[in-house]
Amino acid sequence: MKLVKFSENLKSALTTNEMTQQNLADLIGTTQATINRWLKGINEPDLTTLLEICLYLDETPNELLGYDDISDETFSKYKQKNKD
Repeated sequence: MKLVKFSENLKSALTTNEMTQQNLADLIGTTQATINRWLKGINEPDLTTLLEICLYLDETPNELLGYDDISDETFSKYKQKNKD
């Protein structure tokens, strides 16, 4: 079960903020190709970069990673499954 949906949320946040991949890349000091890999779900940024993205897109890490969409029940099941 994949709980995180960073790529979808990043795309939505870029659209909401009317920002291009290149705009974000310039702001956080990376390349447009890197942003594109994040949007395709190939890679994800490290924590420091994620926090920078959040600042520029006015999002929280939980929002971008999709954790706000996880119900307590789903999280409890996931947590129990990974303890075993």
